[in-house]
Amino acid sequence: WRCFSGAAMSISGPVEDEAPKRSRLSAEEGTADDLDKPLIKRAKRTAVDARRDCPYLGTINRHLLDFDFEKVCSVSLSATNIYVDLVDGKYFQGRGPGTHAHRHALENEHYVWMHLETGKVYCIPDDYEVVDASLDDIKYNLHPLYTEDQVLDLSTSLRLGKSLDGADYVPGCVGLNSIGTSDYLNVVVQTLIQCIPLRNFLMMYQSPLKPDRVVTTLAELARKIFNPRNFKGFVSPHEFLQACSVATKKKFFTTQKDPAAFMAWLLTRLHTFLKDKKTGKSILNRCFEGEVVVRTSLLNDDSAPTLEKKEATMFLTLEPPPEPLFKDQRDFIPRCQLFVMLEKFNGETMHTTVKGEVKRYSLRRLPPYLIMVFKRFKKNNFAWEKNPTIVEFPVKNLDLKDYLAQEVADERFNPETRYDLVSSICHSGKPEAGSYKCFVHHSPSQQWQEIQDLRVTPVLPQVVALAESYIQMYQRVDVQADGSFSEVDWEAALEHVEEQPVVDDVAPEDLAEAGIIIG
Repeated sequence: WRCFSGAAMSISGPVEDEAPKRSRLSAEEGTADDLDKPLIKRAKRTAVDARRDCPYLGTINRHLLDFDFEKVCSVSLSATNIYVDLVDGKYFQGRGPGTHAHRHALENEHYVWMHLETGKVYCIPDDYEVVDASLDDIKYNLHPLYTEDQVLDLSTSLRLGKSLDGADYVPGCVGLNSIGTSDYLNVVVQTLIQCIPLRNFLMMYQSPLKPDRVVTTLAELARKIFNPRNFKGFVSPHEFLQACSVATKKKFFTTQKDPAAFMAWLLTRLHTFLKDKKTGKSILNRCFEGEVVVRTSLLNDDSAPTLEKKEATMFLTLEPPPEPLFKDQRDFIPRCQLFVMLEKFNGETMHTTVKGEVKRYSLRRLPPYLIMVFKRFKKNNFAWEKNPTIVEFPVKNLDLKDYLAQEVADERFNPETRYDLVSSICHSGKPEAGSYKCFVHHSPSQQWQEIQDLRVTPVLPQVVALAESYIQMYQRVDVQADGSFSEVDWEAALEHVEEQPVVDDVAPEDLAEAGIIIG
């Protein structure tokens, strides 16, 4: 009995000490950056060797590689530690024995794999890293990187790309694949990347420790659009669409939505995660934010004081005139000049609200990029209606000097008031079942491009003004090719404003002597 109890004690001792060893082993395996949690029990893996000679490099099929899809495992739908099969382009999790990638490699004899985060290439199941210069083009398409000089030259240097199937494309003006009816998202992305400071910011964006999925995927999408070494002549916004769907609880997904509502949500989202904690400003304020002066008075009370308020805005909302009830001809198309619609901001046009207030608007500060939204859609008691009025607008030299408030009409506040059109979003079809396309101005070639999903067609500037424009983005003339522009110190300018001299009343006889006839 004494011997048996001693043997039991000797056996129970190591058994109790084995549990912490197992926990330490599982913790070390779980923190490895290139190994997934094994489906079968295995020992701790050591560092892999790097080799230049791999007999399976000839099995890589670049035509099947597509890094635009969401990077999740095809079996477990997990987004952790994902590898791509460079033979068939499928995504699987893990690399060690018993993982989905290891099993797929043995079953299909696909031995060359790439880690989707680090870009390292491995041979499975031989378990060694492949280091070869022929894989650089695949790594570049996975994570396109640009230098600061390359980003600054995007608006001046003309570069042409050629896909693997021999099709030519222009980097920066490539088609975006429509997932369902997500053309509303495509036109907004094509429009925002025409803003040079925002584009440069997204191209050089580095994700923080706690990144926002919407901002990260938008930056990756912008880098892929300007990729001159892309394997195909188009890009799929699958990851960005999925991130927007998760952030809005599927409000913006594969069904048709209003691009103006999506642009407003996207700009707000970007501003929320990119703003400076001290100043509260972001790259969005610097590019799109302007100021409007709103003067409010009562409708039937002239004795009431007029309230003046300065409001920051990123959009100018304009209302086309309603379609005439009686038409002279059957094929009559209503038209309206943009300058007629801009009379809303002349400071004198009255707008009556349901509360009995009269509002007058005028512009105070002009942003480097001006976004105009034409309110074409209106809901009646039964369904949505669309205003088909064609808005006639200038493509170059849109001058807004006449719509500035009187106190800021001086050049010290707004030294440049002219704008050039860089993007126009158009709608065609019925209000709820139509489609969207956009016209963008490619600066290096000075050519207008019509982009509708995957189709990219060069057009003349006269064609841009014939479509039913819905959203327009204008670029101020002083914005340079590298994204720089003149900025005004408003506090200093307001301090040096000279007081206007007061004109005293002059007697009628004195005016008569001056040769002025009083009627």
